[in-house]
Amino acid sequence: MSTDHQHDHEHDNEYGPTPPGAGYEHTDIDTSVGYTFAMWLAVAMVLSLGIVYGTYYVFEQRRVVQDAATQQYPLAAGRDQTPPAPRLQTQPFKDVYLLKQGQNEKLNSYGWTDKDAGMVHIPIERAMDIVRTQQLNTRPDGARMTPVVQDSSAGRTVAAR
Repeated sequence: MSTDHQHDHEHDNEYGPTPPGAGYEHTDIDTSVGYTFAMWLAVAMVLSLGIVYGTYYVFEQRRVVQDAATQQYPLAAGRDQTPPAPRLQTQPFKDVYLLKQGQNEKLNSYGWTDKDAGMVHIPIERAMDIVRTQQLNTRPDGARMTPVVQDSSAGRTVAAR
C-alpha cells in the first residue's frame, strides 16, 4: 500500500509525470507565452492611449473653432453692451436688502400715494393706532367697546364685550 502511495506522488494522473531533474513545476506557464501576452498587452495599451489622445485632439480642435465663431458676437467678444431687459441679478442678496430697506422706509414714513387724489401714506404704527382707536370707539349703540381675550380652538382671540 505504501508503494501505491509513493507511486501517486511520482506519477500524478492529473498533470502527468514530472520530468526527471525538473527545477520548476512542470505545470507552470511557458515563458514564451507570457512574453507574447505582455507584448500584446503593451501594444493594446499604446493603441488605447493613441485613441484617447486622438479623440481629445479632435474635440479640442472643435472647441477652438466654436470659440472663434462665438467671438463674432458682440457680447461674447467682450464689448461692453448692456443686454436688453429683463436682466439677471448680479447681486441678489444686495437687491433683496435694498428692496426691504425701501419697503421699511415707506412703512415708517409719511408721503404721497396719489397727490392728485389727495391720498397719503402714514407710518404703519400710526395707522394701527388709528384703527385700534376706531375699533374701540365704534359700537352700534355708541357705547365704548372693551376687548376681551378668549380662548378658542384656533388660539387666543379678541372679542368685543
